[in-house]
Amino acid sequence: MKKTLPIYAVLAVLLGYVLWLWWSASSDENRAGGGRSTVPVAVQQISQRTMGDVITALGTAQSREGVVITSQQTGLIKQLHFRDGQAVRADDLLVTLHDDEERAKLREAEAKLADNRSQLERLQNLTSGSAVSKSMLEEKAYAVQVAEAQLQVARAALDKRYIRAPFSGVLGARQVSPGALVTVGTPITTLDNLSTVKVEFTIPEMQAGNIEPGLTLAATSAAYPGEKFKGKLTHVDTRINPATRTLNLLAEIDNSERRLKPGMLIDIRITQDKNEVLAVPEGALISLARQHYVFVVGEDNIARQKQIVIGKRRIGYAEVLEGLQLGETVIVEGTHKVRDGQPVQIQAAAAAL
Repeated sequence: MKKTLPIYAVLAVLLGYVLWLWWSASSDENRAGGGRSTVPVAVQQISQRTMGDVITALGTAQSREGVVITSQQTGLIKQLHFRDGQAVRADDLLVTLHDDEERAKLREAEAKLADNRSQLERLQNLTSGSAVSKSMLEEKAYAVQVAEAQLQVARAALDKRYIRAPFSGVLGARQVSPGALVTVGTPITTLDNLSTVKVEFTIPEMQAGNIEPGLTLAATSAAYPGEKFKGKLTHVDTRINPATRTLNLLAEIDNSERRLKPGMLIDIRITQDKNEVLAVPEGALISLARQHYVFVVGEDNIARQKQIVIGKRRIGYAEVLEGLQLGETVIVEGTHKVRDGQPVQIQAAAAAL
């Protein structure tokens, strides 16, 4: 039994020596970067980007001008001059109502005016012989004025039998048919000016400081993913809503291709105080307990972890305040597989957003 103990002791010493040799070799390899397998990654260089304070809001699109076309008089529809969805110009004829009675009244008014003017002219010719009193001339002159007014009324009544477009735009579906009886206010169709759309929206009071008409903005719609529409701020309300602590704004969005429709939900983005800043791709950021890190890859293709300080964050990028320099290369894909000091294989340079 006494001989067994020294044997175990010798074996333990030998085992410890072997483990020490293995650990030493592993440490040397790790320090040389050869102790870890190469990890494939995608990288991107740190660059400067234009960033600013961004205000986002949601609003509903409205036509720049929009009306329901109605009749100002009661009558039967004689003829429709438009198709559903037709583009029209201001003053284009849309509907003709039966106008026989109005035309007859117009002819009557024209005849009455002509007769009164003729009588007035004869009286004026007789004035030279003092056969006509001044009162008779004044009475006939007044009759001419009345006849002229009656003619204007007759013309206006006839004109109301022709329903025209009040402005240029696109018509909706017609709601009447030829021969139908329409009364005052009967809806005939709709007319919308869609060259631009208006969007009314609100922003919080804390963002209202530098808001003013004329600011440019970008608008997006779920109907057209990835597309942006240009617009500008046209009106800023003069008062903050005390109940909601918000400010009402109005924007106009270019819609020359008529793709945006009234009623669509519009996402508004207003960017202020734009500056060129150093920016890191969001995919490169590793965030732990409010601290941010990236893996920087040098010419030796070794990943080294760096702590950085970030500022503003925008879609796809974050502003770098400290920790990185222009032109440094960071890992943007594969960061979860990489450890500090590990060799990497650059598969591709990630495309900038």
